[in-house]
Amino acid sequence: MENTVVRMVDARVEQYGEGTVMERKVDGSWQPVSWKDLSKAYREVARGLACLGFKRGDRIAILSENRPEWAFADLGILAMGGIDIPFYWTLTPAQLEYILLDCTAGAIFVSNLEYLDKILKIRPGLPELKMIICFDPVPEDRLAHDVITLDDLLARGCEAMPEIWESLGRSIAEGGAHDPATIIYTSGTTGEPKGVMLTHDNFLSNVRQVLEVIKIGDTDTCLSFLPLSHVFERLAYYLFLYTGCKIVYAESIDQLIPNMGEVKPTILVSVPRVYEKAYGRILDRVRESSLIKRLIFVTSLSVGQEVSRRLQAGKELSGWLRFQQKFADRLVFFKLRQTFGGRIRLMISGGAPLSKRIAEFFHAAGLIILEGYGLTETSPVISANDLERLRFGSVGHPLPGVEVRIADDGEIQVRGPNVMKGYFNRPSDTAEAIDGDGWFSTGDLGHIDNDGYLVITGRKKSIIVTAGGKNIAPSLVENALCADKFISQAFVYGDRRKYISALIAPDWERVENYAKEHRIEFSSRRELCDNSRIRELLQGRIDSAQVDLSPVEQIKRFKIMEREFSQDKGEVTPTLKLRRKQITSRFWKDLESLYDD
Repeated sequence: MENTVVRMVDARVEQYGEGTVMERKVDGSWQPVSWKDLSKAYREVARGLACLGFKRGDRIAILSENRPEWAFADLGILAMGGIDIPFYWTLTPAQLEYILLDCTAGAIFVSNLEYLDKILKIRPGLPELKMIICFDPVPEDRLAHDVITLDDLLARGCEAMPEIWESLGRSIAEGGAHDPATIIYTSGTTGEPKGVMLTHDNFLSNVRQVLEVIKIGDTDTCLSFLPLSHVFERLAYYLFLYTGCKIVYAESIDQLIPNMGEVKPTILVSVPRVYEKAYGRILDRVRESSLIKRLIFVTSLSVGQEVSRRLQAGKELSGWLRFQQKFADRLVFFKLRQTFGGRIRLMISGGAPLSKRIAEFFHAAGLIILEGYGLTETSPVISANDLERLRFGSVGHPLPGVEVRIADDGEIQVRGPNVMKGYFNRPSDTAEAIDGDGWFSTGDLGHIDNDGYLVITGRKKSIIVTAGGKNIAPSLVENALCADKFISQAFVYGDRRKYISALIAPDWERVENYAKEHRIEFSSRRELCDNSRIRELLQGRIDSAQVDLSPVEQIKRFKIMEREFSQDKGEVTPTLKLRRKQITSRFWKDLESLYDD
């Protein structure tokens, strides 16, 4: 019975054996990991942990970028009945220390020497942490009784006594669907991070729900680059294991485009920011091309957009439009799709709202982005668009088996097998979030349209109420602004004010290139912030970006920032969500200056 993650993977090992489950580039070539290799590795991890004294229910952390060893550690921890706590590798030592103390982790896997040093710096304040296991080799002088390598752990697991082997078999057999599998800490936009406890059934039920609307199989290949510490990528990883889809780990976000050309994935799972950057680069290339090529692109895009509109409306394409589509595809869109490897059949977006304009652009080019919605607390997917029911600007229909209702104040509430077990060691917070009937309050505002599509309108705690009593969701405005290639970040402000304003962090590389092209002299970003021509440029970009917003939602004044909001300074979370309270406090004078008469 495949009711735990490990038993599900064991079934796929039996099914696919020597077939490739994942790949990673090592010394310039892609190295495969077979299903049997995966099984051997995670069982040795589980037995190795048992040899070190760890047992069912123990909490063990993982601090690593995406690589096969992440999966070895994750599945090994689950196989021995443990609970893993994944970390973003961008977390500061102070943030790591807070979470490790909160979850009382007994061990941590780290990817490399850099992350090992991060943990060693805070080690004195972590009395419960008994062991650090490094994936990469560690110099002899850095090893200790409590600092070992993964190879050492695997060797211990391989050489374990027979009773350890028998114990692992019992642990896998006795594991239950409702056992905790992981504790994922929320990003803490409004306070300290909370540990979300998710069970095996939370994940596996969500995998099955997703597969009822999005078809993925063992002929697919996915290029993995979102952090596995993010619940969105974590669910995708289990979904790919469930379906036999091959997982290929990108070298880095900077190597994403070259890696796509090499791997030729059929599925891409991403956050909107990656699609936004790709959109911006494509338009840049068009702008830099010859006049005739620009005209061909504009004409082809117009044809693609008409095709997109008709397909969304369920209308037939005329013979003439089909001919135009084939012509446009041959001249423009085929080449555009080659940027993504040429085999993409599905692009999936989550983690933040996707601009409708960008979704429609890619659809016109023959690349379908299916946008969904969810939270860490819901494992995570609540709703998703699918190929049969696609509406850009919405997050699709609720998944089968997931109930969604809208509370009187507009808050989205969810009930289903994907809803978390609760917050770790926070019973009062759990009771506040999940009522007696099992309904989880998401904190997001939205509505369900007449055709059953869920539309997100904002975050409940972030709503701005203007002096005129109008409610504005700042994220709606910020997402519209950030869809422009010259704007990297935007922070909208204006609670109880006559109008809303914004702090704008430009894409400084683009702004500086623009200044050079237009012979605007500068010696610092500060000078560019104060330059009237740069301000005029950004004003024009802002005006275009908010053309579809209502007058009350349009920013009236803005300040150009010299830098982007930073995780190191506590202004954004590891998932790049704005921490509004901290930004408001730090930039209070700048914000107030936007209301000086």
